[in-house]
Amino acid sequence: MTLSSKGQLTIPRQLRESLGLTPGTRLMVSVDPNGRLILVPSLYEPEDLFRDRPTVQRSMTLEDMDRAIAAAAGRADA
Repeated sequence: MTLSSKGQLTIPRQLRESLGLTPGTRLMVSVDPNGRLILVPSLYEPEDLFRDRPTVQRSMTLEDMDRAIAAAAGRADA
């Protein structure tokens, strides 16, 4: 790949097709400890992961959570 004067990279077609990348696909970009550029397809938007989540039927206070955790851990003060 070659970096354009606008700072853009073109991913070769064969690679795009094998990864299922289409126009508009978002990529997460990072640099590893060896200075290599890492591109990872971001196939889902964070809100997509929660879109079909069922509504919460009950809520717990922090005290309720502490008691449940203590009970699961087998502590006597639950």
